[in-house]
Amino acid sequence: MSLSNRHPESTRHILVVDDDPDICLMLQDRLKSFGFAVSVAPNGAEGLEKLARMVFDGILLDIQMPVMDGITMLTHIHLLYPRLPVLVMSATSNMELMNEAKKWGARDYLVKPIDLEVLSKKCCDIF
Repeated sequence: MSLSNRHPESTRHILVVDDDPDICLMLQDRLKSFGFAVSVAPNGAEGLEKLARMVFDGILLDIQMPVMDGITMLTHIHLLYPRLPVLVMSATSNMELMNEAKKWGARDYLVKPIDLEVLSKKCCDIF
């Protein structure tokens, strides 16, 4: 990646991948208030396209989405960008699903609805 595809050095750039536009908007607003630059994608396929074009410092990834789900996207990230930190999100607290995500490199997870204090702590710790 060329540096022209990167946000200014002082700003960490996060990719939010979620099919719910309201969640994307809420996360975008909250992450910007934490000082992050934010891009969004509505599914894993578009998220991978953005990863190919830009440099990101981390990903907030929904597990259940149409077109390409989060676990499938996570397997691609694990192979192509193994050091890229990923925080997965899900409306379910299904530990089997969360363990599958951790197997493919997710650093941690958030259960929806997202507690904003937990979001802040995890994002600042992971990204």
